[in-house]
Amino acid sequence: MERKQANSCRSFVTAVVVAAVALGPIAVFACGDKLMLLIGSARYRQVYNAHPASILAFTRQNSAVPRIVSELEHQPALQRGGHKFYSVDDLSRLDEVLKAGRYDLILADFTDADGLERRLQSAPSKAVVLPVVYNSTKAEAKAVEKKFHCVLKAPGSPSNYLAAIDDAMQVKLKGSSFKTAGR
Repeated sequence: MERKQANSCRSFVTAVVVAAVALGPIAVFACGDKLMLLIGSARYRQVYNAHPASILAFTRQNSAVPRIVSELEHQPALQRGGHKFYSVDDLSRLDEVLKAGRYDLILADFTDADGLERRLQSAPSKAVVLPVVYNSTKAEAKAVEKKFHCVLKAPGSPSNYLAAIDDAMQVKLKGSSFKTAGR
């Protein structure tokens, strides 16, 4: 009788372990359109529900943007997300590129963001400006985010950069007017 109970207990434990392994990563929805994977009970990993974006990066010298673009272009998640990067490093070329192509996001240093917004008014695509703040205080980053509805904070990890791109795409997809709030 005791053997049957021991075997029964082992079978139950084995079934629980097999079920835990089979159900290992459990997906749950978190705030916004983000998806959280619960891996065991120890760690969370955020997987971004990325919308493919055509991103024009204004990579003028002395800004953090060229470094960020370089980091992002080497990320496998960028290709899996379907994001495409295009770069331009001078204002005259920028006007030509904006008139010729359609872009979802314009990645630029926050000091260039206002000027780019004005240039976008005559562009065929209704792109959202994603300003980059580098080594900023929380208050500075918050002010830029309030004005543009999204911000990419650098230095940071590539996953944080991809999250900022996804947030900017959410702003674009929701049709939020980046000209009204905070001005």
